[in-house]
Amino acid sequence: MAARSSSDGPTLSLRQLNRALLARQMLLKRERVDVVTAIERLACLQAQFAPSPYVALWSRLAKFEREQLTRPIARGEVVKATLMRATLHLVSAREYSAYALATLGGRRDAWRPPDAAAIPERDLEALHRRVLAFARTPRTRAEIEAHIADALPADERMRRWLSWAAVATGQLLWEPAGAFWEHRRDARYVAAPSRLRRPPPSDAAFDLLVRRYLAAFGPASVSDIATWSSVRVPPLRAALERIRGLRRFRDEKGREVFDLPRASIPDPGTRAPARFLARFDAAILGHAAPERDRILPAAYRKAVIHAAEVEPTFLVDGTVAGIWRFVGRGTEAVIELRPFGRLTRVDRAALGEEGERLARFMAPDARTHGVRA
Repeated sequence: MAARSSSDGPTLSLRQLNRALLARQMLLKRERVDVVTAIERLACLQAQFAPSPYVALWSRLAKFEREQLTRPIARGEVVKATLMRATLHLVSAREYSAYALATLGGRRDAWRPPDAAAIPERDLEALHRRVLAFARTPRTRAEIEAHIADALPADERMRRWLSWAAVATGQLLWEPAGAFWEHRRDARYVAAPSRLRRPPPSDAAFDLLVRRYLAAFGPASVSDIATWSSVRVPPLRAALERIRGLRRFRDEKGREVFDLPRASIPDPGTRAPARFLARFDAAILGHAAPERDRILPAAYRKAVIHAAEVEPTFLVDGTVAGIWRFVGRGTEAVIELRPFGRLTRVDRAALGEEGERLARFMAPDARTHGVRA
């Protein structure tokens, strides 16, 4: 590992941080691990758009097929829930309770009106119990809101927040079909089974979240972990202090970044193949906004992240070089490339090969598959 020495520890270059991120996100080479293990190693999968986790795993796992994710979802080994940043993720069932506990405060604070602090904790807990009992069978959000309407205050802001909080912070999961590739309709929520509602000790939950994050996105700062998780800084610092052998570095901006004791940082000259990232891919969102330049150049940030959207992108030499779209017309399936700059002949060829494979994955029944730039 090439690194400059400083009084505060080795300094890692942007290129080193990029290669570390790619390796941990399984984007340097496709890995041969089962889907549940992959989701745990990736610190969950962003799942706001139903096909995104499938595309994310296709780019990361060797010979991945849709059924390899659909089956563990159907068996309850992988669940879909509102977690980090109050957004939807796929998480392994065995780690759900830890993530749910660690991110609870951040989910409650999301879009919370300042005067919501006046609501007694017991009232919110009573609302959650009522929702959980109602959602023993799958319910839409509209059905849940109608069921608790009599318990909501008259103030419209508070009604909106409480009805959202009742769903997002009340140990509800999406029904399994809501995590399938084909899902495009209104979500239906169901109460998490009792075995998933038993929280681990608080320290254990934050420790798992921090360890999983660093293994998937490190080396990184406390600010990076807080941005990704929506967890406040104090419990994150406490978790870092509990990790034995934690390594400390500096990045080129002088920020202190942390890493697990034996996590690898590849040589900065390591080759990075052409890769396609899913819509809302966590590799883009895994760090504080100014630090996403380890994979997303600042010049392209607004083209990729805007409003509530994170565009599907493609990587050239390990960094975002453009946006892609899937276009299916009749029997034709095409990946359209929208590069941000000029692509070399070699890069076009690599993206063409990878893109055609992606088109076949997305539309296996189409007669023709191709890539258009």
